Amino acid sequence: MYRKEMNEDIQKYTVYLDKVSKTFHTSHFLYKDEETGKRSFIKKKEACAADKITFGIMPGEIMGLLGPNGAGKTTTVKMISGLVKPDSGTVYVDGMNVEKKRKQILSRIGVVLEGTRTSIWPLTPLENLYYYGNLRNIRGKVLKERARQLIDFIGLNDKKDVEVRKLSRGQKQKLAICIALIADPKIILLDEPTTGLDVQSSRSIKDKILELTRKHGRSVLVTTHDMHVAQELCDRIGIINKGKLITCKPTSELLELFSKQIFSLRLDRNLVDGDLDSLAPQVTLLQTDLTAEGPTITVQVPEPYRERSEALYSLLETLRKKKYQLRSIQQKQVNLEYVFLQLTGEKPVFDEMNSQEQE
Repeated sequence: MYRKEMNEDIQKYTVYLDKVSKTFHTSHFLYKDEETGKRSFIKKKEACAADKITFGIMPGEIMGLLGPNGAGKTTTVKMISGLVKPDSGTVYVDGMNVEKKRKQILSRIGVVLEGTRTSIWPLTPLENLYYYGNLRNIRGKVLKERARQLIDFIGLNDKKDVEVRKLSRGQKQKLAICIALIADPKIILLDEPTTGLDVQSSRSIKDKILELTRKHGRSVLVTTHDMHVAQELCDRIGIINKGKLITCKPTSELLELFSKQIFSLRLDRNLVDGDLDSLAPQVTLLQTDLTAEGPTITVQVPEPYRERSEALYSLLETLRKKKYQLRSIQQKQVNLEYVFLQLTGEKPVFDEMNSQEQE
């Protein structure tokens, strides 16, 4: 039964990871100390980059893999592209086992890895595309036409004959995306595509990613630790931390999990310690702040309407008895950063959340 369901998933997704794991082992040899005469020894460490990860990417979908540095995002991209071999589990691309059919899947995948020099700097963008196109068995008129279309598509037409070494970081990143697209791949893997870019370059690259999926039907995996990029671009989000895939849901569904639970109340004076100790158990005081508008408290209440209503009534009644004046109440629209921090067990920060305020 499991095998049948798995085969259906393989056919449904352009990329499918089935319980994929990868652990890196390192050893450090410390030499003999000449002064103390102590013997050297080997120090071994293990780092789990992927722990039974399972998810798929649909055709025409932007899938986001969100996590802090060192969470396992880049390793996951490298396993999909065949650059790193999993310790266990299987990666499928277009229904093919990456480990067994690596050559066949190379033409189906375009990869941009963060922090690597993809392009050859003494060459121009156009020359780079001709070079990488030949490596991917794209030749003649097809290569020339595709290269010029990509240069125009990404917005580098005025830089096509300039040496790459003279381009800005954003322009080099755009060229890296063109190189990934030169073989017209069905699947595009972008590892931290906007890291270190200025606002204009970042916006341009995000627009092109959206165009690739919405107009051209590509499947895109974007890895990032930038919550704003993920929330703006991705149809679905996988949150990874210390090699574990914590959740994988549509972006709107992740936000909805917490969107109706957080309220912020602005008072006429600072909250005195102990004044809210008698609150109902379902009301949780999360944060107190002294803002420019006045003292503010942030609370979390249950999701169900009836329980939420009773919790808010209990809170307001307690504040009234303690003779606090309620200046305003805000229902917070949480962002992806808050969801991530909640799911990973970290303390959330509320001052950047959007809100709907009622005076």
